[in-house]
Amino acid sequence: MSGRSDPSEGYQSRHKGAINPARIVVVEDQELLATIIADVLGDAHEVVCAPNVAGAVEHLLSGGIDLVLLDCVLPDGPDWQVALEADRQNIPVVFMTGDPGQVKALLGGDRPYLLKPFTMAALIDVIDSAARPLPN
Repeated sequence: MSGRSDPSEGYQSRHKGAINPARIVVVEDQELLATIIADVLGDAHEVVCAPNVAGAVEHLLSGGIDLVLLDCVLPDGPDWQVALEADRQNIPVVFMTGDPGQVKALLGGDRPYLLKPFTMAALIDVIDSAARPLPN
């Protein structure tokens, strides 16, 4: 064993059993990445996944979403449609991208973001800082 701890273990133990766990929608068209993110966050939060803009907007319109983790490049349309609906509902959005062309736009913005590939520790940090506190 390397002696290094899994950053998701402490996160899950800190948040597991929360009275009102956050409901997070992960909007990611790469199924494996969406599954990994859902697994890391799933013990502490309620996580739903959407592979495209249409699915993300559907989850937002159904209500009860507390945070959106949004891939910037989706197969069925621009990510701004999801961001606009989230903004309309005052739901925080964290952008994710591996596209070097989008990095400049994210750096100048006021929203949190993750650059792919990212570590699970970075994911946990951005979720903790972006999620609004939930009442007990």
